[in-house]
Formats: sequence, C-alpha cells, structure tokens
Amino acid sequence: MDNEYDIGLITNLASNVATGVIIGTNEPFEIKMREEVKQSLSRYMVVAINLDHTDFIYQQ
Repeated sequence: MDNEYDIGLITNLASNVATGVIIGTNEPFEIKMREEVKQSLSRYMVVAINLDHTDFIYQQ
C-alpha cells in the first residue's frame, strides 16, 4: 500500500508560509499556513504533507 502523504521537516516559518524539505528526497516545499493552525506549527517540526506538497495533512 502506498502512502497517501509525504513526511516533511519545516525549516522556516515567515509571512504565513512554512518552508522546508521532504524527508528522504530533500525536495523543498512551501505551504501557505492556515490561520487556524499557524500557532501550532514550529520550526524543525516533522509534518505530514499531501502528495502534491500544497498543504499539510490535518488530523480531524
């Protein structure tokens, strides 16, 4: 079964944008943070990211 997400490491938070790299490939990502979750994100946090690297996977 294939993963439905990638794992990333946030390396910077600025101007409502989280930037970082995908773990394993070092591919960079840049995701606009949702207003309701930006306080819960931090630098060097490991996060789940959708496969097109446009949004985080949020727990329901």
